[in-house]
Amino acid sequence: MSLSEMERETVIQFDESTNLATVYTASWTVARSLKKAGYKPVKKSQGGWWFKIPVEGISIQGEKDTTKIG
Repeated sequence: MSLSEMERETVIQFDESTNLATVYTASWTVARSLKKAGYKPVKKSQGGWWFKIPVEGISIQGEKDTTKIG
């Protein structure tokens, strides 16, 4: 299944009731990066992967600074 760049989305979902985030990605690049970091997909479908990762493992890089979420 071939997806356009626009369809190769990544969604990160978490709330404050748990320390795990669900990451859904349809991007080979993002899935490969998560696997390389040691995370294993908890679910796979045609064209998509779901990962459970610690919220502390998420950081956002801005123009001026990088911040950890958890």
